[in-house]
Amino acid sequence: MLARDFFAYCTTLKLLELKAIGELSRVRHLGEGETLYSTGDAGDSLFIINRGVVEVIQPAAQNSPATYLSRGDVLGDVETLSGLPRKQIARTCEAVSVQCFQRKDFAELIKRVPSFFHFLSGQLALRLSQARDLAMTQSHCLELSGNLSHFDLITVYQTISNSSQTGQLRISNTGGELVSAFFFEQGQPRWGQFEHLTGEEAFWQLFVNENLTGTFAFSTTELPEKDWIQSERITKNASEMLINALQGRDEFAELKQKFADGAATLERNKPSLTWPAGAPPESLTVAEQVWNFAGKGPVTVEQIFQQCAVCELKVYQVVDELVQSRHFTWSYQATSAKVA
Repeated sequence: MLARDFFAYCTTLKLLELKAIGELSRVRHLGEGETLYSTGDAGDSLFIINRGVVEVIQPAAQNSPATYLSRGDVLGDVETLSGLPRKQIARTCEAVSVQCFQRKDFAELIKRVPSFFHFLSGQLALRLSQARDLAMTQSHCLELSGNLSHFDLITVYQTISNSSQTGQLRISNTGGELVSAFFFEQGQPRWGQFEHLTGEEAFWQLFVNENLTGTFAFSTTELPEKDWIQSERITKNASEMLINALQGRDEFAELKQKFADGAATLERNKPSLTWPAGAPPESLTVAEQVWNFAGKGPVTVEQIFQQCAVCELKVYQVVDELVQSRHFTWSYQATSAKVA
């Protein structure tokens, strides 16, 4: 299967090839609101996002919505490979780190890491295929469907929000079971559910999870009843919600690596919960839920998540805070006890 992003591709490289990638590229750090490139600039470099979210705007297309790219995505490659000037504006939505590959180094890159250009070709072909397939399905009655191994969920979401259509997005797992459904009103997500979560928490969980598999379908005809999900109405703008979710992806990936041992359990190390003064006050409610649940015995982070009404990222953030403040300690002994 085609590597979906740069970091997945890098896991396939030999040590000498990884070293060449590092020697023949450089890292650029930009603050929030900075411009990576503008229309008319020379297309002399392509970029791969290491961290953060970048907004790409096409001024030549009237009322064209922005596209949002995040960790592992490639941008600026079309102009760099073709030698054409930039046709878009790329601007940061937060602090961003990008890997910069200059066209003058391409000859050496081809010699030392030939598969790098196979990777770029695959990414271009994937984007072209998605753009073609999604364009063919768009009409006054928008109907979208496909497999998530071939379509990027972010692209699907932005296509729906940009269409200003009213309809329902349904996502099923590889076994055909429905795991998520979101209702859109004129392109804006208004109600939703993902597994046991609803509303904005369900939305966050949908996009911080980069390993979602299965199929999706968006329909403007088979609409749910008005009160199909018992959750608060989602009021945030579609683009604002997507940016916020993408911003949480990097932190979630880091925390998952930090808690890499899924078999490890958490045990209380203090008699009572005292939320640290420097910790986010808005996380206290979640911390109390986590603390009370852990009082039943050793638990894994996954077990805690299944008992909380917030997305996995917020659970990991709270657990990390409680471990650092020594409220919890890790136990690496297998336990057969199952917390009810």
